[in-house]
Amino acid sequence: MTTDNYVIVTGATGAIGVEICRALCRKATPLLLACRNESKANNLIQRLRAEFPEAKLEFLSLDLADQRSIEQAAASLNGKSIAGLINNAGVMERNFRLNSDGREMDLSVNYFNTMNFTEQIIPMLSNGSAIVFTTSLTRFLHRRLPSEISVNESNFSQLGTYGLSKRLITDYASRLSASLAYRNIRVNCADPGIVDTGMITMKRWFDSIADLLFRPFIRKPAQGAEPALRAFAACDSGKIYCRRATHKMPAPLPEMPTIKPHI
Repeated sequence: MTTDNYVIVTGATGAIGVEICRALCRKATPLLLACRNESKANNLIQRLRAEFPEAKLEFLSLDLADQRSIEQAAASLNGKSIAGLINNAGVMERNFRLNSDGREMDLSVNYFNTMNFTEQIIPMLSNGSAIVFTTSLTRFLHRRLPSEISVNESNFSQLGTYGLSKRLITDYASRLSASLAYRNIRVNCADPGIVDTGMITMKRWFDSIADLLFRPFIRKPAQGAEPALRAFAACDSGKIYCRRATHKMPAPLPEMPTIKPHI
């Protein structure tokens, strides 16, 4: 049984995830790189070890689109001491698509299964640990939520559905922050802003023009990682960390909305 206090970083091989891992390696933090693609994760581990020879890095197989993968990942952590969880992984689908469980992909990865994975990790967390969720300005597209939500082919939109998933995970984080206060587990959100990653590609005819005009001025991945790192290192809880500003999370909803399954 290892005594190392590992921090789990989901989506570690993504542009922002790489920079989060690099910054934590600089602080000699043992890391579990939670990703779908083992080959990409191992390549990243080799690169990080070349830069930080003493780094303690392990691959954790995790596909947030698959509930069985989440259960297997959590079971594989038996015996490890977990000091934190940075929920960095996320998707923004161009078109309506269901995962293997029959749920819309954005809601599944960014909300449902991120929440499910977190719930399975919480019992393993030591008191005084930290949890970070990635949110987005698109959450403001949904200032009010109905008590019942249904996403289907007719009402799906690339930004709208993505924003819905981020609004939901932010509300969940707010509830979790309050419920874990007795264990001194800090729960915060990170809003990276618009970052130069593949996620901002809309896959539309104007992408090449937008890349030429705007991509040089948006944040680099290392800048996009800064809010998550600040949120993780924070001594308080219940905050949303942006690149320069910090905001209080909204008060948790009395009840989380019911998500109707796709039929």
